[in-house]
Amino acid sequence: MPAPVNASTIAQSQSLADQFNAPSLGSSLSDLSNEVVIVGAGMAGSRLAIQLATIWHQQTTAESPKITLISKESEVGYNRIMLSPVLAGETSFEETYLYDTSDYERLGITVLAGVEVDHIDTDNQTLTLDNGQMLDYGKLVIATGSTARVIPFTNHEAKGVHVFRDVADVNTLTDYAKQGKTGLVIGGGVLGLEAACALSSQGATMTVIHVDDFVLNRQLDLPAALMLQQELARREVGLEVSAMTTGIEINANNEVTGLSLKDGRTLPADFIVMAVGIIPNTQLAADSGIEVNRGIVVDEYMHSSCQNVYAIGECIEINEELFGMVSSVNQHVDTLVAVLTQQESKSKWPPFVSTPLSLKLKVSGIAVFSSGKIEFDESELASIEQIVYRQLNSDQYHCLYLKDNRLIGAVLYGETSDGNFYSQLINEKIDVSEFKEALIFGAAYCQSLLDQQAEDKESINADSVIHPATAPNEKPKSVIKADNQPNDDEVA
Repeated sequence: MPAPVNASTIAQSQSLADQFNAPSLGSSLSDLSNEVVIVGAGMAGSRLAIQLATIWHQQTTAESPKITLISKESEVGYNRIMLSPVLAGETSFEETYLYDTSDYERLGITVLAGVEVDHIDTDNQTLTLDNGQMLDYGKLVIATGSTARVIPFTNHEAKGVHVFRDVADVNTLTDYAKQGKTGLVIGGGVLGLEAACALSSQGATMTVIHVDDFVLNRQLDLPAALMLQQELARREVGLEVSAMTTGIEINANNEVTGLSLKDGRTLPADFIVMAVGIIPNTQLAADSGIEVNRGIVVDEYMHSSCQNVYAIGECIEINEELFGMVSSVNQHVDTLVAVLTQQESKSKWPPFVSTPLSLKLKVSGIAVFSSGKIEFDESELASIEQIVYRQLNSDQYHCLYLKDNRLIGAVLYGETSDGNFYSQLINEKIDVSEFKEALIFGAAYCQSLLDQQAEDKESINADSVIHPATAPNEKPKSVIKADNQPNDDEVA
């Protein structure tokens, strides 16, 4: 178990990198007279620091560049997506750390925790901390993440209105649950459902308020959503769909007493959790003259509008796209690691390429998986083929969406072990015509044909697919990672 680290922590038509023609760090380690400073020690920042330091420490021909990791939170480098199991009491917070304290120490990474960056001077390549300390940087990486969105309803700042974003939120919400309080979650997306189920299991009386017709409406089709809603009911988690919130009710002490709905009803509550999305943290960049839109604007190589300043993770925007999934954040890190460590030539840099996202719900006992596109305009429906598997008297449902003999979307409920297999087919746009009839039954039924197709076209990575001898319920093999490392199909 990793030990905690504590302390007193778009490109448009032209790549932004082309504006500067600056040499990369990796072109020569001796070029790096100043350290690399990473602002933000969440899942993106901590992973970047560890990967950079590991690579540079393996290069014994020159002194390794120094890396400083700055964290606003006192807890550094924990797996934020594991907060749902922590809230449910299924694991401890100590189990969520991605790396051990000794990893940072061994690799010579300086960790400054519990401090914030007040300002970045991009002309002089310095930054100032809120404790007055000033740091120089050779390369700066902004990984400030995002903030939970709060809808400004009437009385939204009252006592008892919360979000679910960090360990402090977990501690506060757990106290409500252990006292048997009544709570409302605004938002029937992934985070809202995870919070409601976790708090219910800990003793709170919970109801989810969702504005759309069914939960997870962006990730699930109606049959899967209805099955999920039935499971929520079995767990005694209440649900109000097609419900529009108009305001928060309070008492004379500015404490939450309930939630007003557009239909005139008021639902009683001791506390309210808003789970309505995230907003990229861009203020530091904007105040420092770095271009921002909805997120910090970067190109496909993570360059910002300022020389020697990069950004990764949930705070960025690439070609007007924002990011909230682990898979995308990991791609940002991998791209920037390559940019900063290897290259004499830009031609070796692997650009970030957006791919269809997959999603898995992190609620104990509920298996839900979604990947690709599952919503279509009326004009598209004629070209979409749908394959459905539904086992009678069973909580199992699979639905695949195909177009032109290629899988473009998948929804799995109850049995999700083939999720990675389907995601691979979607992302790599594999022609499935030779095994389409068996596709709904998963990898074990399709693999021999797929392996033959891979040999012919060299389009499938043999290390990441199930081989014919693999049991039907086993998951596809993937890159080896520690148990506490986040899965790509989870929300960051």
